[in-house]
Amino acid sequence: MGDDNNASDYLREFGYLAEGVALDTAQGRAAVRALQAMALLPASGELDDATAEVLARPRCGVPDRRGAGGPGGASFVAFGTVWDHAILTYRVNNLSPDLPHDRQRAAITTAFARWAAVVPLVFRETTGEPDIEIRFGARDHGDGFPFDGPGRVLAHAFYPPPNGGALAGDTHLDEDETWQEGVAGAGIDLLTVMVHELGHSLGLDHTPVPDSTMNPFYPTPSTPAADDRAGMRYVYRRHIWVASLYRDVLGRRFDDEGYDGWVRGLFSGASPEDVARGFCYSHEHSERLASDLYFALLDRAPDPEGLAGWRQQLQQGMGRQAAIVAFLDSAEYRQKYPDDAAFIDSLYRRLLRRPPDAEGFAHWQQRMREGTPRHEVARGFVLSEEYCRNFSRDLYAHYLRRQPDPEGWQAWTDGLRGGLNHQDAVVGFVASPEYQGAVENWW
Repeated sequence: MGDDNNASDYLREFGYLAEGVALDTAQGRAAVRALQAMALLPASGELDDATAEVLARPRCGVPDRRGAGGPGGASFVAFGTVWDHAILTYRVNNLSPDLPHDRQRAAITTAFARWAAVVPLVFRETTGEPDIEIRFGARDHGDGFPFDGPGRVLAHAFYPPPNGGALAGDTHLDEDETWQEGVAGAGIDLLTVMVHELGHSLGLDHTPVPDSTMNPFYPTPSTPAADDRAGMRYVYRRHIWVASLYRDVLGRRFDDEGYDGWVRGLFSGASPEDVARGFCYSHEHSERLASDLYFALLDRAPDPEGLAGWRQQLQQGMGRQAAIVAFLDSAEYRQKYPDDAAFIDSLYRRLLRRPPDAEGFAHWQQRMREGTPRHEVARGFVLSEEYCRNFSRDLYAHYLRRQPDPEGWQAWTDGLRGGLNHQDAVVGFVASPEYQGAVENWW
């Protein structure tokens, strides 16, 4: 009877068994099977010796049975809340007497770094009010979830807001344990426990997946495994998408403050289209487009005054293709190609990336002899089926990492021929569900 009571208390504490339900019922046996599955034991539903040993194993104090599962039958479990910003602060309130303080701080820093290697989150230590508070405590330590003394429960953590109120994100470690470096020996490895608990602080629940950091039973891998990485990337898929805009639109790693601002905007109600448009018509992207046109069309670096002028126009809504036409109609470009035949030849080579074909070349020569101005000829090339197909194909390759499907390719080509700004086409690609879903696996 004592063993049954111990098992019942355990199953209730960790979320397997409802109050008032006996072990010798169908629900009780189902609860035992669920615990056995989490502990990677044969799910017999019987309190055998192996299951009795589980009741004494050191583990995380967070209940196993709560939260919402991940998508599509994923094995990881996402609790359902997520930090709505990208720069997360933490404060270490106290440390254990078991280890030198510098070694404990090194373990904590390493634990944060292990998760920062999985998803684009920025962790900063602070002495002010933090997102995540880390502290050691014994027995009743003021959070309503007292520790149980040496053994069994090693630590617990609270999920991101709004869960836990003021405790959201906090990690507490049982001071009654003997903390050490490494899993060998009688003590408990601080790094292993910190990596696991921070998984909760960031939004993951427990999983029965073998060799997963988020399995509740110590020791778990101190480097997040494939299942843990998939779970964390799912939870922070919107953060990953914003970080990917820096990489794919701006061609660089995010700056911490700017990235944090875009993430906050996205969680405050901005749509993906709004965010993508902000990137594509930003000062930086507009300047990059203008600079590229100087090199691609005028074969030189931009002068500061000219670059500022073109950047401003692009930032205010001028389409890249309109800027191309203006560059090709400029006095500088006319000086490079004063002859109509040379001008037409240059359009084939610079815009269509091939030598002219005889029929097309003759067509444009005749048009120019009839008085068609250079800017109209340039516009004809930029809005041609061939140029727009090439440009849209490049968008598929760069943003979706694949060849275009015929229907989609034609739709984007038709849109570009109809005058869709090149920047707006980029917005369409990076705000698409396909891109948003794909970058989660590309990070």
